[in-house]
Amino acid sequence: MNSNEKLDKNFISAVVYINTADSAQSLKDFIEKLDLWLKGSFVKYEVIFVDDDSKDEYQEIIRDYKKEHDDVMMTILHMSGRQGMEKSMNAGRDMAIGDFVFEFDECVFNFKEDQLELVYKTCLKDYDIVNCSDEKKNSAGSNLFYVLFNKYSDVDHKLESDNFRILSRRGINRIQSLNRAIPYRKALYASCGLKMTNLTYKPESDSDYSHDKREKKERRQLASDALILFTQVGYKAALSLSALMAVLMVFSAVYAIIMYINRIAIEGWTTTMLFLSFAFFGLFMILTIIIKYLSLLLELNFKKQRYMFENVEKL
Repeated sequence: MNSNEKLDKNFISAVVYINTADSAQSLKDFIEKLDLWLKGSFVKYEVIFVDDDSKDEYQEIIRDYKKEHDDVMMTILHMSGRQGMEKSMNAGRDMAIGDFVFEFDECVFNFKEDQLELVYKTCLKDYDIVNCSDEKKNSAGSNLFYVLFNKYSDVDHKLESDNFRILSRRGINRIQSLNRAIPYRKALYASCGLKMTNLTYKPESDSDYSHDKREKKERRQLASDALILFTQVGYKAALSLSALMAVLMVFSAVYAIIMYINRIAIEGWTTTMLFLSFAFFGLFMILTIIIKYLSLLLELNFKKQRYMFENVEKL
């Protein structure tokens, strides 16, 4: 029997964001392990490496590996300047032609190969999107974000921090048919109406990768955008402030009246306090209404998110 007859006939795409590699050596190890598993599992596959203004040595590692393994279908997608993970991975996913697409947001292979098989088999069974995460990965800031997001959003599935995921072609087609381009892929995946699940694994090693100042700023901006677009956090905060100002207004009004009755108040002070109390209450009420309308407009009219890439390097 031909060895290829034992391999899965589905065409698999793997999209890798190489900026998150710890080092050139860790990127090389990642490519070797990923390619070894793909080669031993599927007849046909492709690997798309997204270069979001990454180090030149990372690109050389990929080119050198291709020279040594000419049978592997590899592509380097060069983004036009730094555009961040979300836009870059959207570009890589849109370029992928596989029946199933792996997205590796973090270029770290700290799990057993069986985990990739488990994720793929889970997707085949009954899911269109399967996320997989390092159970020890979550930081305090990340946990806070997901608690707020899951509590105040109305997405179909709860979100968790993850390292990679797999999407079926049906899932990708559904996402593209929604014609919504947003700054946070995971929220769109969770709200597309298809079945999604989350798996976890115990890491075999710790990652040495740490975000630089620019990446931390991008992540904070992404978190704030996601909370505004997909949750009621802004509206709830404004409503709470309005309620607080209403209470303060009542206390100020009562206090001003008591001072006036006891003839303690300075001339004009009572009317000034009453005016300021009502004015601040009205201001926060107006801001609450504006924020509510803006949140509805954002929800109904997402601006199309565009990404730009410099060129596609077929290896």
